[in-house]
Amino acid sequence: MSMLIDLIKSNKKILGEIALCKFAEGFFILLAAKFLVEFINAPSEKFLALTFGFFAGRFILSGMTEKFFARLSVDVQTDFRKKIHAQIFADEISSGELLTLTFDTLQALDEFFLKVAPQIASAIIFLPMFLICAAVTDLLTAIILLVTLPVAPLLLWLIGKATSEKNSRAWAELQKLNGEFRELLSAITALKMFGRVDAGAEKIREASRKSSAATLDVLKLAFVSSFALELITTLSIALVAVTLGLRLISGGVEFQAALFLLLLAPEFFLPVRKFGVAFHVMISAKSALERLKKFLADAEKTSGTIEKILMPPTITLDNVNFTYPKKFSPTLQDVNLKFPANKVTALIGASGSGKSTLLKILAGILQPTAGEIFWNDLPTSRMEKSSRLSKISYVPQAPHLFNATLRENFLMFDTLDEMNLKNFLDALNLSTLDLNSPQKLSRGQLQRLGLIRALLKDTPIILLDEPTAGLDAATEQKVLSLIKKIAPRRTIVIATHRATVIEFADEVISL
Repeated sequence: MSMLIDLIKSNKKILGEIALCKFAEGFFILLAAKFLVEFINAPSEKFLALTFGFFAGRFILSGMTEKFFARLSVDVQTDFRKKIHAQIFADEISSGELLTLTFDTLQALDEFFLKVAPQIASAIIFLPMFLICAAVTDLLTAIILLVTLPVAPLLLWLIGKATSEKNSRAWAELQKLNGEFRELLSAITALKMFGRVDAGAEKIREASRKSSAATLDVLKLAFVSSFALELITTLSIALVAVTLGLRLISGGVEFQAALFLLLLAPEFFLPVRKFGVAFHVMISAKSALERLKKFLADAEKTSGTIEKILMPPTITLDNVNFTYPKKFSPTLQDVNLKFPANKVTALIGASGSGKSTLLKILAGILQPTAGEIFWNDLPTSRMEKSSRLSKISYVPQAPHLFNATLRENFLMFDTLDEMNLKNFLDALNLSTLDLNSPQKLSRGQLQRLGLIRALLKDTPIILLDEPTAGLDAATEQKVLSLIKKIAPRRTIVIATHRATVIEFADEVISL
């Protein structure tokens, strides 16, 4: 939980707003109870209006607090998503685990902030406030509240130990279901071709049944915990009510004080009761945090050294092998290549020879199954990962166009250089585009968008996958002219089939 607490603490402004609203809500509850007692003791429109006003204010403040928690949830989820996204291309991760992390796991955190966190905040602020008020009004009632309060958390702790294992099983089954569903979708064409769709669907149905059964086990315990907590808090309130009733008859307490405490007792136990209803959400959030912590801890493990390397580097591949998961034949085998610095190298070969795969390995998106990659004389496996990736720009065959303005698409690496952007747009015939609105781009425009992104990122290593495929001769020449201008300060590798690019390159390597 320490990782979540650190992220929450970083949002000090929202925490301050939540605390202020909760304190105000607590005072409104106390004042509403006080004026309700006054109204019952001596009915008047004034006391009725004040009671109604404070009750209404209490619910308004409660709604404001929920909005603050929703904002806090968005901020924390955004931080976690950034951490996950930063590791997607740098670590081996199954599709099922990735789907579970980015959707179900973060959804569990959202549920925590919307259902559990408000009750925790209420308990932290309301319980001491109401207990002090009860002690000032009647010490014996305050002692009863204080003695009965720890029973509920103890019960929740015992139930939590029983729920933890079942919740872990539910997460494992959900991850398996996500993975198998993803696998079925990716292979749907082949399954349809060979008449195996029904078998694949049955596999998904079986995984779904197991996931549902595991989730139901968790919900059963959650229902039991809610029932037990309701029973305990109801008995505690009843104990206060009976004690006050007997003392009222015997003259041990005044009517106004007894009525005030009787109104206060349900509010005192309300955060605990609501917490019991959302207890299974907290268990799910705890499991989600453990999964996130494990994933991010594994991602941060590096055997890296941070040494100064002459940039741009000469890139050398030493007996590099790569085989895709669940494949038997290697895509790359015993590859020994050298890409010189300050030059443009054309990587050529027949379709399927592994050019795109090799670029992804050089970019750090894929990790070699064997062999080593060197920058000058330093193996990249010994380098600090984020530092290495910050020195590489990789442009795939079809760069992604995000749902944002074109300006944001071009400047996605936070390299706000309007002059360079304008020069690049002019050089590549893209100056007529409206940068302040989302637009659909053609394949050729997307390729040039990817190239401009790479140039604006201004890294010493640029990897381009078929950057001129489908472009007309005039536009292709403009792309190559732009690449030639920046080549002396960079190591550039271009995977291509185009004769013009091959003739343009300083070096040619064939797979």
